[in-house]
Amino acid sequence: MSLPGNGIYVVRGEMATLMTAMRRGTRWNATAYVDDEKDSLLKLFIDLKQDLNRIEDLRLIEPKVFLSPFLEVIRTADTTGPLTSLALASVNKFLSYGLIDPTSPNIADIVERIADAVTHARFMGTDQSSDGVTFMRVIEVLHTLIRSPEGAAVSNESMCEVMLSCFKICFEPRLSELLRRSAEQSLKDMVLLFFMRLPQFAEEPSDTVLQKRFTIGDAASGAAQEKHKRKTAAVAAAPAPPSVQRKSSTVEDPPQTPQCSLAAPNHLKAPILATTPASPAGNILDMQGKITQTPTTTAPVSSGVEENAAANVPAIQVESAAESEIVEGGDGKNSLTDANSSEYINSVGVRFTQQSSDKDGALISATLSPYGLPFIQELFRFLIILCNPLDKQNSDSMMHTGLSLLTVAFEVAADNIGKYEGLLELVKDDLCRNLISLLTSERLSIFAADLQLCFLLFESLRGHLKLQLEGYLKKLSEIIASDNPKTPYEMRELALDNLLQLWRIPGFVTELYINYDCDLYCTDIFESLTNLLSKYTLSATNAVYSTHIISMDTLISVIDSIERNCAAAKNSHSREAVTEAGPAAGGSRHSRHNSGLEGIVIDAGGGSLAVDEQGRVENISNFINSSSQRLRLQSQSGGNGIGGGITSEKLANVKQKKRLLSQGTERFNQRPDKGIQYLQEHGVLNAQLDPMQVALFLRENPGLDKKMIGEYISKKKNVDSKILINFVDSFDFTGLRVDQALRLYLETFRLPGEAPLIFLVLEHFSDHWHTQNLEPFANTDAAFRLAYAIIMLNMDQHNSNAKRLNVPMTLEDFTKNLRGLNGGKDFDQEMLAQVFNAIKNEEIVMPAEQTGLVRENYLWKVLLRRGDTHDGHFHYVHDASYDVEIFNIVWGASLSALSFMFDKSTESGYQRTLTGFSKSAAISAHYNLHADFDALVLTLCKFTTLLSSVEQHEPAPAPNEMQQAVNFGLNAKAQAAIRTVFLLVHDYGDCLRESWKHILDIFLQLFRLKLLPKSLIEVEDFCEANGKAMLILEKPREKQESGLFSSLYSFISSEGQREPTYEEQDFIKHGRKCIKECQLDQMLQESKFVQLESLQELLKCVLGLLKAPQGHKSIGLPYAEDQTVFWMEFLVKIVIHNRDRMIPLWPAVRDQMYLLLMGSASCGYDYLLNRCIVAVLKLAIYLMRNEELCPIVLQSLKMLLMLKPALLLRISKQISIGIYELLKTSAQNIHSEQDWQIIFNLLECVGAGAVPPNYEDTQLPLPPNGGAKSDGALSGEEDASAPPERGYTSDSELSKPTAVPTAPSPSAENWILVNNKDSELTTASRPQSPPSSTTGASSFSSSLVYNCQLLDHAPFALFKCWDSLSFIVRSVAHITPYNFEACVRCIRIFVEACRDGGIRQRRKLEAAGKQRSAKKRSDRKPGVASSGSSSNLSLLTGDAADNLPVNSAEQEDLAQRYEQLSIQLLDLMYTLYTRTAQIFRWWAEEGCTVPQSAALWTPGWCPLLQGIARLAMDRRREVRTHAISCLQQRALLVHDLQTLSGAEWCSCFVQVLFPLLNELLPESSASGQLDAALLEESRIRTATIMSKVFLQHLTTLIELGAAFNELWLDILDYIERFMKVGSDTLSEQMQEILKNMLLVMHSVRVFHNQDGSLHQALWELTWRRIGEFLPNLKEELFRDEDLLSSAISLDFTKILHESQFLAGQQSLTLPLCSNGLRVVFAATGKYDTLKESTKPKQRKLPKPWSSFKSKLKMLKGLGKKN
Repeated sequence: MSLPGNGIYVVRGEMATLMTAMRRGTRWNATAYVDDEKDSLLKLFIDLKQDLNRIEDLRLIEPKVFLSPFLEVIRTADTTGPLTSLALASVNKFLSYGLIDPTSPNIADIVERIADAVTHARFMGTDQSSDGVTFMRVIEVLHTLIRSPEGAAVSNESMCEVMLSCFKICFEPRLSELLRRSAEQSLKDMVLLFFMRLPQFAEEPSDTVLQKRFTIGDAASGAAQEKHKRKTAAVAAAPAPPSVQRKSSTVEDPPQTPQCSLAAPNHLKAPILATTPASPAGNILDMQGKITQTPTTTAPVSSGVEENAAANVPAIQVESAAESEIVEGGDGKNSLTDANSSEYINSVGVRFTQQSSDKDGALISATLSPYGLPFIQELFRFLIILCNPLDKQNSDSMMHTGLSLLTVAFEVAADNIGKYEGLLELVKDDLCRNLISLLTSERLSIFAADLQLCFLLFESLRGHLKLQLEGYLKKLSEIIASDNPKTPYEMRELALDNLLQLWRIPGFVTELYINYDCDLYCTDIFESLTNLLSKYTLSATNAVYSTHIISMDTLISVIDSIERNCAAAKNSHSREAVTEAGPAAGGSRHSRHNSGLEGIVIDAGGGSLAVDEQGRVENISNFINSSSQRLRLQSQSGGNGIGGGITSEKLANVKQKKRLLSQGTERFNQRPDKGIQYLQEHGVLNAQLDPMQVALFLRENPGLDKKMIGEYISKKKNVDSKILINFVDSFDFTGLRVDQALRLYLETFRLPGEAPLIFLVLEHFSDHWHTQNLEPFANTDAAFRLAYAIIMLNMDQHNSNAKRLNVPMTLEDFTKNLRGLNGGKDFDQEMLAQVFNAIKNEEIVMPAEQTGLVRENYLWKVLLRRGDTHDGHFHYVHDASYDVEIFNIVWGASLSALSFMFDKSTESGYQRTLTGFSKSAAISAHYNLHADFDALVLTLCKFTTLLSSVEQHEPAPAPNEMQQAVNFGLNAKAQAAIRTVFLLVHDYGDCLRESWKHILDIFLQLFRLKLLPKSLIEVEDFCEANGKAMLILEKPREKQESGLFSSLYSFISSEGQREPTYEEQDFIKHGRKCIKECQLDQMLQESKFVQLESLQELLKCVLGLLKAPQGHKSIGLPYAEDQTVFWMEFLVKIVIHNRDRMIPLWPAVRDQMYLLLMGSASCGYDYLLNRCIVAVLKLAIYLMRNEELCPIVLQSLKMLLMLKPALLLRISKQISIGIYELLKTSAQNIHSEQDWQIIFNLLECVGAGAVPPNYEDTQLPLPPNGGAKSDGALSGEEDASAPPERGYTSDSELSKPTAVPTAPSPSAENWILVNNKDSELTTASRPQSPPSSTTGASSFSSSLVYNCQLLDHAPFALFKCWDSLSFIVRSVAHITPYNFEACVRCIRIFVEACRDGGIRQRRKLEAAGKQRSAKKRSDRKPGVASSGSSSNLSLLTGDAADNLPVNSAEQEDLAQRYEQLSIQLLDLMYTLYTRTAQIFRWWAEEGCTVPQSAALWTPGWCPLLQGIARLAMDRRREVRTHAISCLQQRALLVHDLQTLSGAEWCSCFVQVLFPLLNELLPESSASGQLDAALLEESRIRTATIMSKVFLQHLTTLIELGAAFNELWLDILDYIERFMKVGSDTLSEQMQEILKNMLLVMHSVRVFHNQDGSLHQALWELTWRRIGEFLPNLKEELFRDEDLLSSAISLDFTKILHESQFLAGQQSLTLPLCSNGLRVVFAATGKYDTLKESTKPKQRKLPKPWSSFKSKLKMLKGLGKKN
């Protein structure tokens, strides 16, 4: 934007306006005419007007030409205020419109003229308001000048005068408030600009010329001068500064350019008042004045209103100038004064082009350097002086203004101030001391401004102000903890808020801990502040105020910071930023004012910043986007933070050493030797005394008593040990005068009282000082004498007793006393005079023992001195390395504060504390601080109001439950607490340890109050139709008594059990809604993700809550059965969710479940027992899916077998279903013999009612009553009947001694002893040879009866267990050689259980056989389980409703199911029977050690055949027929049996067939109960089976030798008995069977020797036995043995084998016949009789019996003829 004529019209207009005003003024309105040409001011404007009329472009003339008339009006005292105001407004417009080219070569001279004129403005005062407007114009012009681009060319001196003018107006109390506030605002804007430009200024040695040249004159003399001038003149006088010598000279303009005739301002400025209030006409007001002020003066100020007013107006006087360059962009060039620069673009984009060059103007401008660092430094020093509360001249308003301006400076340049040594020194000393002193101010505004400035100061420069920050925080903590009524509440609030802002600085609290708490000689600032904040928060006993909230927020701010670090650590993308720049580090400093600068010098600090090669950033936004590194100074210890330099172990060592050092210091202050000894003993000092170490300890430790130090170093032994010498040598006296060095020396200790000791101490001092200062005296003695003389002078001048006795010495006396003591010569007199005056003016004292200002000055001096040493090094912390230590310190205080505030806060104020709890939990979890996390959870749990105050397993008083639920629904704070608790559990379950018990306590209370969601009180139950069960214990109703008192009691006692009202129901719904939002079931699901340690603690707590009952239910001991069931199901859910890692945890779970099972069984808690059984099996179902865990869990199921049988019967339904479900899912994981043994034992005991085996498991704990089996264990005689290891005894093992069961006790009516021939069992032996003939047939009768004891069983359980057994057997993979015997045993027991329709049916039959009345037998004792139920389901489950009648339909249905089961058992045994050899063969192929096929008779085939034969003795026709058919047609004809030996086939007769025949004899009890036809049929079929087996395996049996004879005689015995007991048909059948057997035996040469002769022994034995019941048979069959043997042999052999072939035999080869022929039967149905070496020839098979009869008739005929 360009103005018309480049602004020439603006100048013309302003000139016309001003000239018009001048002509209308009072000066020109007199009656006498005044010529314009004679008036100098008008003459200037007239000349300017002519010059402007000659040009059209303002740029054609120099700016000073059109400025000079206006500036002269401003400077002239004869003008009025309005006229001066117009001139000022014109100049302001010229500056605002940019009419002055900033690229002009003489711009420095131009702005110098403007600044000089405005700061020396003079005018005649009229009225207060008009004068105020003029002063306002002055401020506006100065403000515009400084803020414009041209203002950068103002010199240091002029800038000081500009600031002076503004300060004078701002501090003049007689001016209007508006004017003073405007001046203050202008000052702020100027300070803002100055310090924003601070990075552009370079610190050079020449800059120090201007330092400390701001002077403030003597206020008293100025006030006196003002009073004198008021008396002599009608003008208001004020202190005026002396004239300022200007370096600029008169400007000579070129001829072609109009020039101003006004000389350069090197005239004497009139000493006229500035900022005088309105006065009568004629008063002249001036902007200049003089106020003297000494920063630390304490001299009294003259009284009087005018004098005080003048004293409060500081005027800045510039005594000399200095040259300085402005540096922009860091390139060292002055872009504003560069002669080669042809154009300039200001901050708003206006371009200035240089039109002409004036060599003279440029020459003048070259002598004026733009303002720079010298001005900034002096302004900074003056602002600091304004804040000095010890200076009486500083009013409150002045201090407040100074604080405000310093605040502006630090807001924009805090990070850059520390880069300039001069500014930094002012900050370290004067500023920090003034700010700390101002903390005692009672003015709240000053106190608040001071706190804000302190925050900015320490936030940016704390790396340089370590000890100052310590003093500030101490003072701040004193204010917070103060009980002084002079400390108002608002002041404490401001102090707390300031502390909060400090603690929110990233890394600040960690730096406090590292730099102070872990520094040996600093106080524990962080710990003390933490405790203070906690105590202050806890002080809110009556009400919560904002101070309490702020103190809590301060503590929480630490938690917030650490939590942010923890969150950042979890994110990989932010880890690098965390480690480099610290967590949540602030970004780059930026404001809208510096974004337009051409270049800003930025110290990259070694970081990777987006800067160019010259270290220059073209745009500040680029820098912000390129780095998140803070623009701050690094620590003095090398510029690096300590993240990684100091480990946590080192910090712990320092803390320990600090504690020891503190105790050692206390001991030293009492007895120095003891203190040193203590420190040596604890390793702080070397055990071997090190003099230098001790000396440094005495110098460095500020806590030591100065008197004790003096006593210690002056002791003779310490002198001898060179401690004193090392102590003195630790001082640096270089360059110090002897009195200064002595003063420094004596500050560190108190001189001892005895003269010899003083002599000793001073002697070492003198020697050291003399040596360090290059021996300025003749010798050391001279130095000692002078030092001693100084001590005496100090006492003479300042000791009150000495003054009273003697006249104090004068300088002459002092020099006279030292005459000739410098090696015979005199000391330097000037030096002695300086020493004398220094001692006279300031006493050498022990400052530490003084009070007031003396002590404060000394302590501050010591602080500065320490700050220059290693103790002043400050370490920045840029990472989270020490967050754990910080959290450990702040955690206790924070938890107390959070808990207290949560308790005291209103419903709307507790969310902040809950956030603090959550973040604390996140930190504890991140660093695995389990104890802290547990404490936090406990605290929150208390606020839920749900923690139980009663014992866990005692039932809580019921009347309060409903009210508690209502109260919880009403309590929003409790609901918020429980939400937070479970939020923490969900998020940080890994960190829970001891607090699990509190979480579980809440679960228990919610269960009691019925607030739990349905998912937690509904459990999985495989016994239920829908698979679910509710955990609701139905309490039995008590019998109600009638009567008035009982009714009244019932009414009163039922008050707590009343139904809730509608309103209460709503509250309970709110509570349930809250609990549902907590997602309690999710906690169980997420337990599988928690760490193992947390899971172990959870299980430990749950197991601790599961207490088994201690006494029987009938006793009435209190026991919360429903709660125990709840915890048990709770445990089950946890275990199921964590089944993949339960191996180490399972034993504890197993033991507790065992105790619960036994306890509930023995104490009569049926509900608990039923749920416990389901729980145990449910655990097994889920856990056994894990193959590794399967055997461990399965072994635990032995606990079920430890229950007494009657109890097993009651819970058989649950167990049977559970076992079935278990096998369906986990049978493939069961491998070992022991594991399968348990499965089959469970099936036997639960399904078939077998007596449980006697397990002695040492891994299981003792139940409450101390017995391994509780009262469910068997009695002593019952234990004696325990079967062998595999659970049964087959007849092949009867030779082994076994435990024989005794007769059942008469009281045990529910016991059935299946085998009652025990004596025969014990005497029987394994038949390795055929039994002797003396052994009666009855000896075989019991071998089919399985040796087991069966009790009652539940039909439902039997059928369900049968499903399980069938599932196992029919799956080929589940039956192995290792579980084969157990499986067979189980099947045999099932056979016994379901024989004859089950045990109940057998009892009925036995009762009928004994001819007892049905009525008597139907009314049985409760111990005898009988069929009885009102439904088929109860009938099957075997409930104790045995005395109830059962309808015939149900009985028939049950009988059919039993019959079906028996037939299924037969099929199952046959299936297993046929697979036996294959199973063993498969496992042998896999490399397993298993019995060979030939050895499978005893473990496999024999017991299975016995089982089939056992069912062949069944009373039921279908079962018996099916069993006999199985034996006759399938079982004994299996191909694999052909591998059996003769002894094993003999065993088959003894153990299978003979016992079966015994059952069919009349003496057998079973035969008497069978139908005659059925019995007849059974005898025939059984005898046929015996005959076929004998003849089929005759060849093998013959090889037995003598045993064959015994077997043959036993067969003859059975044939004889069968012939005698049955009908004629049976007798004929038996005779035919015998004839067939004899003929076949004869044909295969059984009765012949090898040579063809008869075997007389067998032949005679046979016919002797047959002759007893068939004496004519021999005559009938073998009348002529020699003649008929060959022919009959062949035919009978042919008949026999043909019949065998027709029965299914594939092929058979007989041994050689007597005629050398061998008969071979083939599968084709043909046979051949051939020689030994020939192949068989096939031919048709004739009808056997017809050919045989014809030959027999022929032989008979031949016999008759003979």
